[in-house]
Amino acid sequence: MSGSMSRRHFLRLSALAAGGTALTACAPQVVEKVVTVKETVEVEKEVEKVVTVKETVEVPAEIAPAVAPASIRLAEGSWVGPEGIKFWTDDIIPRFELENPGITVTWESAESDDYQDKLYAQAVAGDAPDVFFIWWSGGLMEKGQLLQLDEYFDKEYMSDFYPGNVVGQVLDGKLYGIPKYISTVALGYNKDILDEAGVPYPDGTWDVATYLDACQKCTKVTDGEITQWGNYISDGYLQHWVWMNGGEWMNADLFGTEALFNEAKAAEGLKYNYDMIYGANPTSAKPGQIPDMGWWNVFSTGKVGLVESHSWTVTNYIRENNFAWDFATLPKGSAGQAGLTFVNSYSAFNGTKEKDASVKLIEFLTGPWAQKAMCLGILGLQPARRSMRDVWDTVSMGAQAGKNVKAFNDIMEYARLTPEFKDSQKANEVLNPIWEQIWVTGELPFQEGLDLAAERINSLYQ
Repeated sequence: MSGSMSRRHFLRLSALAAGGTALTACAPQVVEKVVTVKETVEVEKEVEKVVTVKETVEVPAEIAPAVAPASIRLAEGSWVGPEGIKFWTDDIIPRFELENPGITVTWESAESDDYQDKLYAQAVAGDAPDVFFIWWSGGLMEKGQLLQLDEYFDKEYMSDFYPGNVVGQVLDGKLYGIPKYISTVALGYNKDILDEAGVPYPDGTWDVATYLDACQKCTKVTDGEITQWGNYISDGYLQHWVWMNGGEWMNADLFGTEALFNEAKAAEGLKYNYDMIYGANPTSAKPGQIPDMGWWNVFSTGKVGLVESHSWTVTNYIRENNFAWDFATLPKGSAGQAGLTFVNSYSAFNGTKEKDASVKLIEFLTGPWAQKAMCLGILGLQPARRSMRDVWDTVSMGAQAGKNVKAFNDIMEYARLTPEFKDSQKANEVLNPIWEQIWVTGELPFQEGLDLAAERINSLYQ
């Protein structure tokens, strides 16, 4: 059920080019940073995109260090191969060290499948990296292993980040992380399939009835077998369907102790999706029905009309799709619009001996310059800062390819954090097997499965 680790397992972004120069502050100088993106893609026609960004920073010959000399460790990754690692070691870290004389940063990989478990073990042993990227706190926040950041990042600083992303960084009113990038969900659509089916493109006015009708019209059946699906449903990302129908997933925005997803309005929102997989007239493939494809890349088969896509899939689609496509906001339910976002943050180890230097690094990594570099360079990430939304909307790789990537930012205005129960690891150990029997194998009847899952979850907190 939890979507917090999806990027680690599935991210396959485009291999672009990012350059930087490592310099030392030994004399007055102006440092020029250039990021160039150039790639030819086939959309409706062949398009060549070139994006060049130049920025300068003047470094005086004698500059007082921002903090006392320190050596700190940063755990990060790119999930795009060696060039992505160079983005950190040859570009981001040298820039930070240049702006903060006296602080040296050692990079450590966050890309292993057991990274989160390893990080937790390091923290318990008192040897965690000083600063690290993490999708979810993995219990570190709840167990007191993260440095409290309130005294370093005030409300004015945090106001530039979307509330839906900040929620996941707060426990008992205290701040423990700063958002790195946005991962939210928009509606991807195959123009070729919609054109053939006579379905107008989604334009932000669709409701759930319009969406269902479009999915049905885009579904093809040949000799009794579905050969083209109207949509594809990922059973791990259904919470926003509950919210748009006026229901709730649990009894809190974060760390709930009571499951509510089996109650009437919530169940109705889920049943809407369930019937598109297992109903009398299915429009979505069952899990595994499209061989060797997962929710993150099934759209690229060209056999699916509409699919919910995360913002980090934009660069994948530009590289992989050989058909005309675009994005739109999600349909509206009876309770209006809803959206889903995820925890993607930087935190510091509570046991760090270099608190000031660690905070400086977090401030840099979440600042405008690094946010822009992560968006326009090899990572292709949607900036977490509201003030940087125009970068994503107008000059990101997706925008340069003529795609409506603005839809992802529009959704962030009302998106909510993916809900996690208290002691989420234990809760997911209980929930996931039952959820699989409902959505993947179809072994459990729908409402019976929801009730059983809620009962088992609730028993954990009695």
